[in-house]
Amino acid sequence: MSTKEFAYAGFWVRAAARIVDILVIVGIYNVFYLVDRFGSSTGLWPPSGFEDIYAIGRFSAENVVRGVFFLGFPVFYYVYMHGAFGQTFGKMALKIRVINEDGSPLDYRRAFFRWLGYFLCVFTLYVGYVWAAFDRRKQGFHDRVCGTLVVHIPPLLDNGERGN
Repeated sequence: MSTKEFAYAGFWVRAAARIVDILVIVGIYNVFYLVDRFGSSTGLWPPSGFEDIYAIGRFSAENVVRGVFFLGFPVFYYVYMHGAFGQTFGKMALKIRVINEDGSPLDYRRAFFRWLGYFLCVFTLYVGYVWAAFDRRKQGFHDRVCGTLVVHIPPLLDNGERGN
């Protein structure tokens, strides 16, 4: 573990970033839903059948695609964004980023395990998220398990470099 200190992002800024992320995901869900409804209403593909979820024989390739999208997109969003950029759109908006405890950027493997750690927070009735408000390094349970930190991004200086 590094002895370097970072400007840790607290609970409220992280919660605000999460709200932005949820709005992004819901917005993309709505676009997908509208395209799906338009395509099914024009006869390009069969309707979803989600209205009668218990109907036998509604298990189709189209419904599998819909299910994979709605269940898989959040996984892709969080893992890809954290692995590629160290931040989601919500974190970008609030100028915070996820890094490893030694200050190095996340890889996709660590980003995936961090996403799995969200379930630990949920299974503890969200205590895992609230824990970040009281922790010295502002780590939630998912951060502690994965060895990650959420830090503020230093502002750019006049010469184009990041300040401390």
